[in-house]
Amino acid sequence: MTNDPRFLTTSEVIEIHDQEIATAVGLSGVRDIKALESALGAPQASFGGQFIMDIFEMAATYINSIALNHPFLDGNKRTALATSLTFLFINGFEIDEHYDVELAEKTLDLVARKITKSDLAQHLKSRSKEIR
Repeated sequence: MTNDPRFLTTSEVIEIHDQEIATAVGLSGVRDIKALESALGAPQASFGGQFIMDIFEMAATYINSIALNHPFLDGNKRTALATSLTFLFINGFEIDEHYDVELAEKTLDLVARKITKSDLAQHLKSRSKEIR
């Protein structure tokens, strides 16, 4: 990756969560701030100053980490997917909205361990288009 990606902040992800809860209803609020911070740090993994994942693996890691860490009282999977899509968008990639239901199903498959994080990253890559 030639440019370092822009990662989402804790407050940005809490805002995404609040929007998801307002749209689809549910309990608002953070259950465990440390779990959220841990989930948000996972996509930033590096070794020797180099990121160890590409942008799509990072996006899949957001989904995996938020959905499995359950940092929110409700809406963890919805927030995980929305965070991942926001991350891709702010880094120059967009996924066609025709794939919303499919992506929700892939998120559930990941949580149920029917697919791997690598499978999800490949799926995100196959459905993405560069927007800049």
